[in-house]
Parts: sequence; structure tokens; C-alpha cells
Amino acid sequence: MYHPRFYGDFYNMGLKYGSLLLNKANFVLPEISKEKFEFGLQSYAHLQNFYSEVIEEIEGFAEGIKDKPENVGAFLLSLGVFNSAGQCSVFAFRNKESVLFGRNYDMLFEFKKFTESSLIAPQGKFAYICQSDVFIGRSDGINEKGLAIAMSFVNGTRIQPGVSFHFIVRRVLEECESTQQAVELIQEAHVSSANNFLIADRSGDLAVVESCPQKAMVRKPKSDENFISITNQFQLAEMKSFDDGGVEWSKSIERYEGLERQLKGMSSIDLDRAKEVLSDECVCLDLKKQGFGTIWSVVSNLNELRIERAEAKPKVKNYKPDTRLQWWLNKR
Repeated sequence: MYHPRFYGDFYNMGLKYGSLLLNKANFVLPEISKEKFEFGLQSYAHLQNFYSEVIEEIEGFAEGIKDKPENVGAFLLSLGVFNSAGQCSVFAFRNKESVLFGRNYDMLFEFKKFTESSLIAPQGKFAYICQSDVFIGRSDGINEKGLAIAMSFVNGTRIQPGVSFHFIVRRVLEECESTQQAVELIQEAHVSSANNFLIADRSGDLAVVESCPQKAMVRKPKSDENFISITNQFQLAEMKSFDDGGVEWSKSIERYEGLERQLKGMSSIDLDRAKEVLSDECVCLDLKKQGFGTIWSVVSNLNELRIERAEAKPKVKNYKPDTRLQWWLNKR
């Protein structure tokens, strides 16, 4: 897993990253089909309306790799739409005085070589630590305000040119300090595919936005529960008609039930307990025949901005602290 640090204006963050990839790895954009390119190009216009600043970063990145911004944008905005291979497990838990957040990212093992955990501090925006398996896009993170978000794929019944989850997660981390702000932003987005977004803030406000091109609805913890979780299906009755299923192979229902069963039995939780939850064999995927499983795992205390990450199949003892966010906040 790479650990880049980018800060400053959007264009120069992109230029720095693109130049680094070109000079160190002779990077060129992977080829995609004509169908994906046209879809991504139409989606690029939606991204310009949704988050114009990130267009500047794409332009800088394109300059760095000696390519066109439209080609970079089309590639990024077609990812995770036609093939939602990732299968993930996420939860948030509120104690009396703290909020804990945990996430397993499940993907083909071969994608490990593309993973990165980044410190991002855009000029005029919130700084944050985030994880991803693609440049510029983000899959999960925690920002300086103690707001955390992570997505999971859902096999939806429809796709459309629009904003992909990578950029929804980014904008939430860079602009939102409360769960309610994040929920409103996601609900207003013209999304390209189906996803769950789990959001938590340091006040203990927990929510899931079940989102797809047809609709977006909010799910909250039950009245007698102090946690919420997602895997790879919609849970709300009103959303199930937009869920095409087919995720039995990744044990999505078993993982969801495993999370719920463990969390229901806890009155409080700390980082070590969070690691135990994510390392449990009912939650952590290790499908050797398919070459598929958990390729990173993150736990965090939102009130203390403590972040620990396992950069392989998670075990209670293989998480390491990430102090880059505190370093940045002390530095600036």
C-alpha cells in the first residue's frame, strides 16, 4: 500500500501525483471499451456540476501523465459502474463519550498493488486520511472534523451517466463536518450506480444512505441500538426492488448478520474490540479459490482522530497507527 501526501490547490495536487506516476512508473491510462469511454465522458459533465474543484485536479493529473483531462475523467467515472466487484463490510458504534468506525474493503487480491492510503489537505477544504484502489477517487476516510464515511457496492438494477461513489466520498470528506450535511449531499447527487454509504460523526449521529439512480433513502439505527452496519445489499424495504442481488458468493448476508450479532452483544466498544469485529471469520473474507478477500481494514475513534489500519487480511495484532492527520493539523 502506498502512502502519499498531497496538499495545496487542486490543480497542483493532481499535477504532482500525475508527474510522480509518470516519472516513477511510466504510467499510462489503462484502455477501456468504447461503451465505457462514452459513459465516462457523459459522466464527466455531471462531475463538473457536482464538484468543479476536482475537475482542476483531474486537469493537473492529466498534465502530469501527458494525457487529456477528458480521457482521465472518462476512465475514472466508468470504474465500479459496469462491474461492482468490491464486497465490503462497514460499521459505526456510539459509546457514551466516543464514536468508533470500522471498515473492511474486500476486493481481488491482485488489486493490492494498486491500493493507497493518502493524507489529502486541499486548500480551503478539510484535511483527511482516506483509502482507495484508484488514483484521485476515495473509498473511505475520516476528516479533521471527526466525520467518517465508507461505501459498499450494491448490485443495482440500473446505471446511468452520473457521479460515481469515488467523488461522492471525496466531497463529503472535504466539505462536511456532520452526518446530516453528508446525507443531504449524497441525496442530492446524480449518482451513476447503486451503493450504500455509511456515515458517522463525532456527536454520535449514525446513518446509511441507500442510494441508486432511481432513489436514495436514509436508514438510522433502531431505537434500542447504538450501531449501524452495511455490507452489499439494501436493507430498507422501499429499496429492495432496486437491488438485483447475486452477491451470495461473497457471503454478504452472512457478513451483515455477523456484524449485527457481534455489535448487538456489546454495550461499549474500543479500537481493539472493533478490530476483533472486523477480524471475525463471519465478517472477514478470504476466498482463496476466487483470489478474493479483505485487502485493507481501518478502525478509528472519531473523537480522538485515532486511526489504525491493517494493510492485509486483518488480525487484531496487525493494525498500525496512522498519525499523518495529527501531523498535518499540528503543522499548519
